[in-house]
Amino acid sequence: MPKVMIVPETDEYALDVSHSNTVWVTKALGTPRLDEHHAPYLAPLWLKAPSGVTRIYHILGVKDIGHATEISLGNSFILPESWDAPGQRRRFEYRDLSDFGFVEIKQGLLLHIGGAP
Repeated sequence: MPKVMIVPETDEYALDVSHSNTVWVTKALGTPRLDEHHAPYLAPLWLKAPSGVTRIYHILGVKDIGHATEISLGNSFILPESWDAPGQRRRFEYRDLSDFGFVEIKQGLLLHIGGAP
């Protein structure tokens, strides 16, 4: 089953996500292992109100830029309602795609089938 990498984000990076389609994960928080976790998707977990995950993005590319890992985002899929149940809020984590009520039709294309959110 595909997984989603949940990345805590602050408001100062909202434009980078929404307009530049880019997320950075600082090396101080660890190095994402997307292939190892079979995680072709990423969901920003917004920390300020309204908090939670509102979209899941398809990951197009990953690049090591020294102090951080740069992740390029593609298609996004809107959750019918915000999801705000992470294991923690300081580091990234991986969750099953089904935790969000989605199934993968093919890589990069999701379908919401109901359930969680």
